[in-house]
Amino acid sequence: MNHSQSLEGTGAARGVRLEDIDLSFGKTHVLKGVNLEIESGEFFAFLGPSGCGKTTLLRLIAGFESAQSGRVIIGEQEVSHLPPWRRGLGMVFQSYALWPHMTVRKNVAFGLEERRLPRREINAKVDQALDLVGLLELAERRPNQLSGGQQQRVALARTIVIEPKVLLLDEPLSNLDAKLRVQMRLELRQLQRKLSLTTIFVTHDQEEANTTSDRIAVINDGIVQQIGSPVELYDNPANLFVAKFLGVANVIEGALAEEDGKVYFRSSDGTVMVPINGESSGSASIVFRPQNLTIRRREEALINGATRLEGSVDHKEFLGSIIRYRVKIGQHFVLVDKAHQRGAQALPEGTPVSVYLNQEQVIKLVE
Repeated sequence: MNHSQSLEGTGAARGVRLEDIDLSFGKTHVLKGVNLEIESGEFFAFLGPSGCGKTTLLRLIAGFESAQSGRVIIGEQEVSHLPPWRRGLGMVFQSYALWPHMTVRKNVAFGLEERRLPRREINAKVDQALDLVGLLELAERRPNQLSGGQQQRVALARTIVIEPKVLLLDEPLSNLDAKLRVQMRLELRQLQRKLSLTTIFVTHDQEEANTTSDRIAVINDGIVQQIGSPVELYDNPANLFVAKFLGVANVIEGALAEEDGKVYFRSSDGTVMVPINGESSGSASIVFRPQNLTIRRREEALINGATRLEGSVDHKEFLGSIIRYRVKIGQHFVLVDKAHQRGAQALPEGTPVSVYLNQEQVIKLVE
């Protein structure tokens, strides 16, 4: 096997399984009964707000933290009690952690030199890794002569050159500007696919998680709230936290009750009444997304087959591709997104409007 074939991956990736993980720092319970399985070759994200435990979970897999109970399994081997250097993992840190006095080539070669590989093999692997990330021509520069995106690529090359079984990424894009982050997440995904490398990505940015990941674990307060593909989580959230954290959501609290043989949701103040599929009753919340609503002036023609809610425009924001209206309906404020067309005039604040909602777009969450 030549160095190119080896570096581009030929089934060396491993799956990761976490079983009943509990971890505390003193009296602070950081991870609570975490169970999840990451498939070989999968791009998997830990997503959640700051302090939710996602980075601690990544460090636990890497071997930098130890749980009070539970098991970490990579492939078929339990690694819970192995030190980081014996787990066959590669990690890219948020700060990149490059050696400032070393050239790009020396930074990338460092891990191979520590493993005492022959110089010819080291040079071949380093060239291949730098070529993969598009930095072969900058091999003799030092980190302070590179842009942020280039430094991130060096950190990736230094990690993949050792051919890890699993790649761990701790918010590697957070130090980049917005435009470069979009470019780098695309490159990161393309590189991961090319290498067929099991990758675990920690982020608090839902857009990054959605655009890169095969599946996402949404974490809050040390508990895995839900696991699924980006579309599954967005369209079918398991609870209000997931619904609110993934995208912009309108949430209205109330109760379910049956009238004339049909189940309806009625808001606490009685101003929102929506037919609901199913036979549930009792306290509940409904969730619907701004882009799934239609807004019209009150006097315009009705939309057949949709629930009509009456209110007035309280506020509007021009966001380029859309205009986002905040509509006051009773005691509730509902966000409505309308695609912006060149030359179109936005509805003024105070305009009486009707907001239309299709039953199929309503997510019901029973408490």
